[in-house]
Amino acid sequence: MTAIWFCALAIAAYRMHRSRQKRTAFASTTTQINDATDMLAVLLLSGLTTPQAFQQLHLYLDEPTRTVFHDCSELLTHGSRFHDVVKQLFTTLGSPAFALCEALLASERDGIAVGPLLERLSAVTRQQRRQELDAAARQLPVRMAIPLVACVLPSFVLLGVVPLFVGSLGGLGAHM
Repeated sequence: MTAIWFCALAIAAYRMHRSRQKRTAFASTTTQINDATDMLAVLLLSGLTTPQAFQQLHLYLDEPTRTVFHDCSELLTHGSRFHDVVKQLFTTLGSPAFALCEALLASERDGIAVGPLLERLSAVTRQQRRQELDAAARQLPVRMAIPLVACVLPSFVLLGVVPLFVGSLGGLGAHM
């Protein structure tokens, strides 16, 4: 019976670990996409066209998004249409890149200036990230309660209360 409980605990711990890894990877990808959006806006403000800025973007990013944007740059260099490259980017990166890809496709399709779209997108993502960090900061006392109770309180009892209790028991034995 104990072996079943240990197996169940091991499976639960593994699932929690995998979900935490996925959540961390998603947050990292989202952060890197936000950085790519900011850098693309800077490149567009420097006077490059959208495809030219898209080709230069990989030079200023961190891994793993660097390789994704480098592959997109290679596709553009070899003659692929910008529309197809942006769709490929969305297929590769998934939902974190949805807003960036939609802004690029809207500018390509409708002729809208992509610079203001990217600036607005950057502002929205920064605001969203700020709200997520505020929510995480509000959850911190709740998360710290378990280590406080599990580590600090037992050490206080062992180092503060137990010596006094043992000393008082020793004093009682001497009077009898």
